[in-house]
Amino acid sequence: MHAGKLILALERLLEQHLDLYQTALDKTEHLKHNQTEELKKVLQQEQLLVQAIKQTEAERITEASLFLGRHTDLTLRACAEKAEGTDKERLTGLKDDFTEVLDKLKAANQLNQQMTQQALQFVTMSLDMLLPREQTPNYQRPDAMKKTEPNRRSLFDSKA
Repeated sequence: MHAGKLILALERLLEQHLDLYQTALDKTEHLKHNQTEELKKVLQQEQLLVQAIKQTEAERITEASLFLGRHTDLTLRACAEKAEGTDKERLTGLKDDFTEVLDKLKAANQLNQQMTQQALQFVTMSLDMLLPREQTPNYQRPDAMKKTEPNRRSLFDSKA
């Protein structure tokens, strides 16, 4: 049995993962330069790519199931083991290509996650510097504490 349709689905899936990797690189650049509007566009594009990958993955599962004649263990390795001749070579090459692309994508996503966390830490630190601190007196009468409202943080000092 030929694996032609399976190979076509895998090639399309690999191409979509390459596109996803490119969007991860774009996201890194926009994070570096604090370009939020461009980052929003990249995130929308990324969502569309993820949806397309889900659809292509469903097609791959169907084709792998037909090729292998079973509904379990539908991995690329299992398909390559069953294939013969040029199909086997192509599936093995695709497996290697997928491994490379997914490793790159994982590294790029980890970098983006770290950069996002650092940006959030910076924003939190900046807000903490802008907001006045609650002043706690050294001593306050116990009955006075019951009557007053709890101190609220505000951007503006209304007593000034």
